[in-house]
Amino acid sequence: MTSVRQKAQHRAAPAQEPSRRLDWGHLRFFLELVRTGSHARAASRLGVDRNTVGRHVAALEKELGLPLFERGPQGWSQTAAGQELAGMAGRVEEDVLAMARHVDARDPELRGTGRLTTVPHIATHLLPPALPALRQRHPGLVLEVVADARAFNLSRREADLALRLGRPRDSGLVARRLSGLAYAFYAAASTDAGGRGAVNLLADPFLGEDPADVAEERWLDKLAPDRRVVYRCNSTTSLLAAARHGLGVALLPCYLGDAEPLLRRLEGPEPIPHELWLLVHGDLRRTPRIRAVIDWLDELIGHARPALLGRR
Repeated sequence: MTSVRQKAQHRAAPAQEPSRRLDWGHLRFFLELVRTGSHARAASRLGVDRNTVGRHVAALEKELGLPLFERGPQGWSQTAAGQELAGMAGRVEEDVLAMARHVDARDPELRGTGRLTTVPHIATHLLPPALPALRQRHPGLVLEVVADARAFNLSRREADLALRLGRPRDSGLVARRLSGLAYAFYAAASTDAGGRGAVNLLADPFLGEDPADVAEERWLDKLAPDRRVVYRCNSTTSLLAAARHGLGVALLPCYLGDAEPLLRRLEGPEPIPHELWLLVHGDLRRTPRIRAVIDWLDELIGHARPALLGRR
């Protein structure tokens, strides 16, 4: 099979047929399909529908005159030509992103958008009360928050900053621990657990995280593998609401549980410690708009730290 490199070299040579231009706009759709192996997942990551991904990849294949994917039982996989193009396109993407960061880092004005990604309960409960102060201080700055438990790639500009739970393992990023984050068992005061003020790992109904492989659920599985789980959800806010309505015992961040007047913190085993970390790409951390968001987060966490640590 003719390789992508050979094809490009052939077209670069003088020929009777005029060469066609490659639309680089197709490459980001191609690369996302390479990374996810699914049109639906690629579309979700890019914020488009799956047909848009398919059209761009098909257009790229037509421009190159080469098949880049083939469909198998496990989803879409690359052909040999697709693997070669992915390597070259990835290097192009890195250069383009580095150039964009270079330009952003030299923007002297405090304006524009700062994109922050964090878990939904922080986006819903911790950040909003402090947003008016940020708006008043920097009216030209727009904070865009992506509430998602997924680890967005800051190097690919999926976000400018991230607030994550747990020590990050990303390379090439500046990471800083902001605070500890205490968890405890909570139940409605009207329930048996709430009435006694202590958790019974064998008798009480429990509310659990979904997926069940998150750190606190793994800890609970070791502590009480036979506990009775009556409800699971991938939303901490939903678990909070279910506990408030008396459905069962939930393991919650203390800053959420302690703020709910209908919930009671229960005596019981001390959960594993959590940490809140701030991540930013080194090229962007001194950009005025990003620096402003970082300073705001430092101030916010400073005020909220007693609640985050569960100090009632």
